[in-house]
Amino acid sequence: MCFFKAPKMPTIEYVGASQETIDQQNTALTNFQNTLAANNQTFQANLTNQITKANESTSGLMSRIEEMNQQTAQAGEAGGLTEAPYAITTEDNVGETELAQTTKKIKAKDKPKGTLKITRSGVQSSAGTGVNYGV
Repeated sequence: MCFFKAPKMPTIEYVGASQETIDQQNTALTNFQNTLAANNQTFQANLTNQITKANESTSGLMSRIEEMNQQTAQAGEAGGLTEAPYAITTEDNVGETELAQTTKKIKAKDKPKGTLKITRSGVQSSAGTGVNYGV
């Protein structure tokens, strides 16, 4: 006699996301990809415009610098720049009444004389006397 029934194999069922959920996730992913691509294109266009404007500004500045260099060279050839625009001149005969700034030799500071005096009066003559070291 057998009191036990034969064991049954368990049934395995996959219970996961429904097809509707999967479709919604795919739609959201597609929307995200489209938005990201549009944002990247907008950023790239703005960056390209900024670079173009900066290049135009730089080329304008370079042309102005080139013109200034040519004008300086022409003025130098014509003898217009024989002296520096800013120069330092010195004169020996300028008096103080003409508001000239003069310099004087720096006087050495008077150093105070030392006040340390070692006396031997009142101290017995032995090794180490005459010099007082703080211990």
